[in-house]
Amino acid sequence: MSRPLAPEPWHPHYDDHPLFEGFLSVCSPFDSWPTHEQLNAAAAASQITNQAGQNVRFVSQTDRLGQRAYEQQIGQTGLVPTRSKNWHDFLNACVWLTYPRLKAAINAVHCAQPIDSERSKASDAATVFDESGAILIGPDPRLAQWLRNHEWYEAFVAHRELWNHHRLLVVGHAVLEKTLRPYPGMIAKVLYQPWPKIEGALLTNPPEGLDAIIAKRWLAGEFESAATLFALPVLGVPGVDPANQNPAYYKNAQVFRPAARAVG
Repeated sequence: MSRPLAPEPWHPHYDDHPLFEGFLSVCSPFDSWPTHEQLNAAAAASQITNQAGQNVRFVSQTDRLGQRAYEQQIGQTGLVPTRSKNWHDFLNACVWLTYPRLKAAINAVHCAQPIDSERSKASDAATVFDESGAILIGPDPRLAQWLRNHEWYEAFVAHRELWNHHRLLVVGHAVLEKTLRPYPGMIAKVLYQPWPKIEGALLTNPPEGLDAIIAKRWLAGEFESAATLFALPVLGVPGVDPANQNPAYYKNAQVFRPAARAVG
C-alpha cells in the first residue's frame, strides 16, 4: 500500500455504472466521502470479521505500508488501512461491506504463507482476484467455457440470450475504480459459480449465500494460481456498454483477443 495521496474529487453518481450491480444497498448511504467512523459503523452493523473472528475496522493510513505488512495487519488485528478521500481504498471498503467472507478468505490465503518466503502462486491469484476479480453466476457452464476459450462470438453474439439469466458480479475494487473512467480494454479476472437463473432488475445485493460459497472455494485451495481465473473484457458484457449491441463491437481484436495458439 502506498503513502497517502492528495484528496480525490467525489463523484456523486459513481454507483450508477452497471458494474456496481450487487453493491447498491451498501453504496447508496454514501452521498459524499465517508469518514472512518461511518465505514466502521457499517462494518459493526453487519458484524464483519476477519478469518480469525476479529472485528474488521477501517483505520487511517499515514505511512507507507508494504503489501505483506498490509495483509498481515488485517489477518492479525482486523484493521484495514484506508486512505481518506481515496477511491481505491473507499471501494475496497465497499467490497468488505458487501462480500465480507470472501475478503476474509482472500486475506487468509495471503496470511497462510510464511512472511519470509517468496509469494506463493495461490497468494498471487488472491491478489489478482482481490484487485480485479469478478464472479460469473448462472446455470449454463458453456458460457464460462466460451469466455475462457476466447470464443467471443459464441459467448456474446450467437448465444447472447444466455446473459438474460447470468450475471457478472465484480468483486475487485480496482475494476470498480476504473468505471470512473472506463476504457475498452478493462479486464476482470473471473471465476464461474453455477447458480439458478438470475432474471429481472439489477441486484441491489449479491444473491444470498454467494459470499460464503466463493469464500469456501478460496479457503479450500481451489485457485492455485492466477491461471485458474479467466480474463474478460468487462465492457463486452451485455448491458454494460450500449455500443456492444452491435455485433461488430466484438471484432476489435485488440480488446477481444483470439485464443493463443498451442506451440508444438
